[in-house]
Formats: sequence, structure tokens, C-alpha cells
Amino acid sequence: MPGAHEISGWQMQGAAYTYQPGNLYQYINGAADQVIAYGFKKLCGAEYICTTDTQESLVIDIYDMGSDLSAFGMFTSKKDPASASLGIGAESFGNEQYVAFYKKHFYVEIQSRISAEKNRLIPQQAARLVAQKIPGPSMQPALLRVFPAADKVGGSENYIVGGILGHAFLPQGVVSEYRSNGAVIKAFVALFQSSSGAQAAFEQYKQFLSALGKPAAQSNAAGERSFSAQEPYHNNIIVAQQGRFVVGITELSSPQQGTLLLKNIIKNLKPPHKLQ
Repeated sequence: MPGAHEISGWQMQGAAYTYQPGNLYQYINGAADQVIAYGFKKLCGAEYICTTDTQESLVIDIYDMGSDLSAFGMFTSKKDPASASLGIGAESFGNEQYVAFYKKHFYVEIQSRISAEKNRLIPQQAARLVAQKIPGPSMQPALLRVFPAADKVGGSENYIVGGILGHAFLPQGVVSEYRSNGAVIKAFVALFQSSSGAQAAFEQYKQFLSALGKPAAQSNAAGERSFSAQEPYHNNIIVAQQGRFVVGITELSSPQQGTLLLKNIIKNLKPPHKLQ
């Protein structure tokens, strides 16, 4: 948190506050469920007021999300893809009244009530100060590097919790979009604690499709095992298991359309990345 005199002409109003998963709802009500689902550990925050006009104020909330993936996921869940970056932390967006960014395992929000022209840049100034106080480089989570750069839709990467494609057997992972033959296809990498967990999920996926009357066709396209199939709402899909990851490409006109991308993602997964 910014200390005394670090934001010129501003001071902390009252004491800083903290919240943990058990009482976060007291602060942000129904929004707490989403934050906790992303792995939230602790919130530290404080209100600051302008010393020459106490009607001008800002609130700085710093969320410890437990991992860089969780901080990234929380950030992207809030961000409008069309928003321009402010160059703060690993990624950022906002305006004269609101700034959000993430760096390392911290997700930060700054909300303000400002009308004076002289104070319009204070929220961004405060955000830059907080980012500077978080040690280490400002980088995206390492796992996002599994997605090849060629034909990737910029800014489409995300970290999903609660079920990729709505499937409980794919509980968490990273996703990205690609342009292919004039269409947009989607790639995902689901994360598991062990290779046995990934293999079990792979088999559950096949059983799910079979129960829908869309049996999976065994494939040798990539990974330790793979299949292709049709899935309602996602057109043709191709899926592979590699170590403790399940990788898939969806929205395909044919399985062959996604084979090269699937192979390149699996190539980038070796050696496996850590969850954190």
C-alpha cells in the first residue's frame, strides 16, 4: 500500500483493512464467490482522500490470488477485450476513475471519486506505485507460452475455473483463440495434479460423448493418446492427453484442421509447466 506522502497531496483515511475467504462477502457481497473460485487468499485495502478536497477519494484493493494464473484469470474476467493497456503491471486497463491490473499473484483494483482536473491522473499514479512495490518482473503466467504465436487472436487468452467448455471433468485450464481458414477455432489446455488425473478426465470425455451418441474416434494425432469427435455446440473437436494435461481444439470444420495446432501445443508442454 502507498505510505504517508507517497501520493503527493493525498493521505490514507482511517486504517487499512483486510479480508479473507471466510468474510470477503462482507465487503463485496455476491462478487465474493467468483473471486474465491479463482483461488483468493487475502485482500488488503485502504481509502485515500485528497488533503485539499476531502470529497475527492480513491480506494486501493490488493487481492492476493495465490498464483499468477489465478491473478491473470481474475483480471481477464473483468477486462473488456477492447480496452487499451495502461502499461501497468503485467496487464492493465481503466480510465480516470478506475484502474485494474495484475502482477505476479496479485490482482489490484483502484476505484475513485474524482472530479477535479488536477486529480484525474491520481488513480493511475497510485496503480503504478503499487505495481512498483510488488517485487519481480511484470510477466504473463508461464503456462500461456504453450500457445503458439502464429495465427493466435491477440488478447484471447484466459484462465478458466469451474469447467472448460462447461465440463466438470475439465475443471481448470487456459484457453486461447486462433484464426484458421477464415474462421475462429479455440484451443484449451486443462490442468491436473497428476497424469493419472488427466488420463481419467480424457476417458470421461470419451464416455460423455458416447452417452450423447457422438462416439470418439481413436486417433494417433498427438500426445500419449488422442481422439476426434463431434460435440454439440463445439462442432468437430480433437483432444489429446499428455502427462498431466488434456489439450483440445474445438470449433473445427474437420479434425484435420486442428491437428497441427494440437501438435504444436503439446510440443510446447514438454517439459510440463507447474500449476503455480
